[in-house]
Amino acid sequence: ALNEILLIGIALMTSVITAIFGLGGGLMLIAFMPGLLPAVAIIPVHSVAQLASNASRAALTYRAIQWEYGLSFLMGSVFGGLFAAQLTQFINLDYIPLFIGAFILFNVWGPKLQLRSNPKGEFVTIGFLQTALGMVVGATGPMGLSTLVRKNLHRDALVVTSALFMTITHTVKIILFGFIGFSFAEYWQLCVGMVIAVILGSLIGTHMRHRVADQRFHLILKLILTALAIRMIVNTLW
Repeated sequence: ALNEILLIGIALMTSVITAIFGLGGGLMLIAFMPGLLPAVAIIPVHSVAQLASNASRAALTYRAIQWEYGLSFLMGSVFGGLFAAQLTQFINLDYIPLFIGAFILFNVWGPKLQLRSNPKGEFVTIGFLQTALGMVVGATGPMGLSTLVRKNLHRDALVVTSALFMTITHTVKIILFGFIGFSFAEYWQLCVGMVIAVILGSLIGTHMRHRVADQRFHLILKLILTALAIRMIVNTLW
């Protein structure tokens, strides 16, 4: 019971952080979960909490969502989830965070690529990768967000379009975990508590978001992305 109370409190705190900056909370939450939950339950329960966190954040500022990116992401996400569900038992997971970290660093600090192809294809690919990798490593939100950062969107559009991406990703993951045989019913009380906590966190964080100046917001966002990426790389290689 103490573990569940701790997880609900951590879910609230990390949801506030994500609602302000658009990311960070999901990775922070999953970093706390080992030791508090059985290993088999970490990613499925994390997916439930993050679905509620991202869906509530997207709903609170839904007018700013860039739907054309979201529809492309959805197409890729469905195929990515199905692909990963078939391959999870065969994949060596050890080096996946290394590639995610490198991808994020390139997106945030690398040269802007001038793509000749339809840019919608870019988000089909991101949807595929983010959901496929999310089935096995849990928190992959920075992949989509780091791609959106390159689009020079307003902060609300950036945060809530990323929230839409993650809502899609976690919905696909939960459905597929159910098909694979994970029993969400065993953890229903924890899931309900975390869902209530993250929705409350979204409300608090959304009201706090505009207290950070625009220029500072984008700098902090880049620094958080960079720190998370470096942490993934170091933890993988250490």
